[in-house]
Amino acid sequence: MINVHTHIFNQDFVPVKFLPVWLKALAHVIISKRLLQFFKIIKLNGLYNLLNRYYTFMEISKKGSQEDIFIHLSGFYPTGTSFVTLPMDMKFMRAGKVIKDLEEQLQELKHIKEKYPTMDHPYRILPFVFAHPERPKLLDLIKEYIEVHKFSGIKIYPALGYFPHDPRLEKVYVYAEKNSIPILTHCTRGGVFYKGKLTKEKRTDPRTGREFEKKPKAAFTDVFSDPDRYEGLLNDFPNLKMCFAHFGGASEWDIFLTNSWKDESDKSWFSKVTKIVSNSKWNAYTDISYTLHNSKYYGMLKAFLESNNRLKQRVLFGTDYYMTEQETSERSFGINLKGFLGEKLWNQITVENPMTFLNLK
Repeated sequence: MINVHTHIFNQDFVPVKFLPVWLKALAHVIISKRLLQFFKIIKLNGLYNLLNRYYTFMEISKKGSQEDIFIHLSGFYPTGTSFVTLPMDMKFMRAGKVIKDLEEQLQELKHIKEKYPTMDHPYRILPFVFAHPERPKLLDLIKEYIEVHKFSGIKIYPALGYFPHDPRLEKVYVYAEKNSIPILTHCTRGGVFYKGKLTKEKRTDPRTGREFEKKPKAAFTDVFSDPDRYEGLLNDFPNLKMCFAHFGGASEWDIFLTNSWKDESDKSWFSKVTKIVSNSKWNAYTDISYTLHNSKYYGMLKAFLESNNRLKQRVLFGTDYYMTEQETSERSFGINLKGFLGEKLWNQITVENPMTFLNLK
């Protein structure tokens, strides 16, 4: 089986001002699972989510290097499992310096890949290279890791401060489409976000010229990440193999389940991603990472897989380790979902679809 969405980077690759100083101090000094649950009980959901994410990150980082974290992740899975590992380039999110730059992160992934090279080994790593439009000589970096070091794809994360069709990424898309290189994009509300100044230029869609209204920085991420931002890009590159991670996000599944639709603008991101992936003129996929940690969505997933044949062939299994550890364990995520879906659908999303997406067939 293949898990198409995992992270193994540690604190060395996170900016020093990722959290406010007071909140970082609070997290280190008094944070505990019991305290986190207290915040949840008294309905401080924003603080709970932020601290829970950071607490989980701290606990995983204690395990050591990227290789140590990878071994810990692998221990939850059967022999022969493969893992797509997604690096993050946070240097340009305006949150201070990082201890180690992206290239060091990629070099460590390269080392792990060389150490665990084949399906015959109990653990196989399929690293992606990160594409941030502000990184100098970006295409050269991508070509080196794809062509020389045999990385498996490209990761983008527009919430870090750019629109998906940023002109500086155009050569990356041309290269990826021409060579059938898969791209995985963060496409859900929230997550890591750009902390710099949201200037008029930063708020203006480079494709349409539309200037978006100012919002708090954490909220403006939804403008960058909205599935609507991708339709023009996919029209320009109809054969671009792109995975929309998180299938819209759990909150958007709830919106789909509980709201009636008056017009297209009311639709949830779940509906938007479903529409994109179901469109035969595009080469789009989605993954269920993090979103499906909650078993209440199992029936909905199964119903859509069984009723939409194109969707069934383009949904990928992923967990978003280590973010999943906020809610459940890797083993619980996989075993419980497999038990609900049954062997045939489970094989579809963990073997057949990922192998097609990753060009492994």
